[in-house]
Amino acid sequence: MNNNPSTSIPVWFRLVAGAAILWNLMGCAIFLSDVFALESNIQTWTEPQKEWARSTPKWIYFLFAISVSSGVAGSIFLLLRQPLSITLLAVSFATVLVQMTYTMLIAGGLKVMGPSGAVMPTIVVLLGLTWLLFSLFSKRNNWLHSKTE
Repeated sequence: MNNNPSTSIPVWFRLVAGAAILWNLMGCAIFLSDVFALESNIQTWTEPQKEWARSTPKWIYFLFAISVSSGVAGSIFLLLRQPLSITLLAVSFATVLVQMTYTMLIAGGLKVMGPSGAVMPTIVVLLGLTWLLFSLFSKRNNWLHSKTE
């Protein structure tokens, strides 16, 4: 197996890693908006939707913070071709999965937001999985390397 850090990587590798960074930075912006501007974000929602949003437990925001920060860090490490990206993107995906499962299924998000409310959570979960699988694919193709190599 070739673990040489000079292994040639396709141009699209950097495009995918860059897209992952941008996506996760948008997640950070949404997290900050949810934490600091929730009331202004939900002004046009129905009362049951507002009540649902306001009832989100603090631990969900903690998971949200972990998911976006590990997602950004994992994406940066992916662009830098570091194997740590796999661990960080796995943490991001796992926390996103718990967060979305709780908010949409357990806490009743689908019930109050309707089927269209599942679109963005589904995209978030699928892209989190995509970034993780891409980091694993990159490792299998020897595109990731340790600093000690």
